[in-house]
Amino acid sequence: MKLDLAYLQARTLLLPQYEDVHIYLIGCGGSGGWLAPSIVRIAKVLQDKGTANVSVTFIDPDQVEAKNVYRQNFCDAEAAQRVNKAETLAFRYGMAWGVEIQAIPQQFGREHLTRRFANCEHLTVLVGAVDNAAARQTIAEAIDVVYHSAWWLDCGNDRHTGQILLGGHNHQEDDDPDCLALPGYCTALPLPSVQHPELLVPAASDGAAPEISGLSCVDLAMMDYQSMTVNQKVAAEASDFLVRMLLTRNLQRFAVYFNLESGSTRSVHITEDNLQSAVAS
Repeated sequence: MKLDLAYLQARTLLLPQYEDVHIYLIGCGGSGGWLAPSIVRIAKVLQDKGTANVSVTFIDPDQVEAKNVYRQNFCDAEAAQRVNKAETLAFRYGMAWGVEIQAIPQQFGREHLTRRFANCEHLTVLVGAVDNAAARQTIAEAIDVVYHSAWWLDCGNDRHTGQILLGGHNHQEDDDPDCLALPGYCTALPLPSVQHPELLVPAASDGAAPEISGLSCVDLAMMDYQSMTVNQKVAAEASDFLVRMLLTRNLQRFAVYFNLESGSTRSVHITEDNLQSAVAS
């Protein structure tokens, strides 16, 4: 078996110095629901360290349903009340960690990125946990709205597989910045929609689970249409991206792919060859 030694030449992602960091969790269902507590913990650390002003926003138009309880981060009481997912998670984890969280019970749109600055003292991270091409297209378009440092962490999964993709830039105003100009570092990565253009192509199954009449939510969960742990795996990997990106500042990869059935996980490290391959894909 040929060993991938790209990590030995991996660059470290270098973010600019910033006074404010704005974290948007777009989609609070499967993966987003499990990501929510990690995002708030990270915000709490940044807040307590006093290194940056932090704002957190959860966005999702959906209500909690009984079928969500078995795989998503919700309970029967929340399903019975038909509460909004973003509002529920914002209240739960905002109270737990003393972090102010804005909840938007709507589909994400460019208008939700209200903070637009022309310098690099502000960092925006869009964490996408959506399951269809239209929602990803909106995120891709929203990146263009942000004039300061903007990054998109896309979280996606199928039945037993998943991928986490990071892309963005530090200086949108630069026409053709050399992201590898500083030895050992990288200042820009291809967007998830560049790494995998098919993410923006609508599919017949976008956001849909098979409709099987006559079965209860428990029956559907036991059929394991989607693994009961795949979303937690996505959330764990994505959380590590955010920790290394925002706290420890030692992130050296921009994509991760996993397969729960085979037990395999593969990282794509930040190297010149991997960046060229990602853009050419």
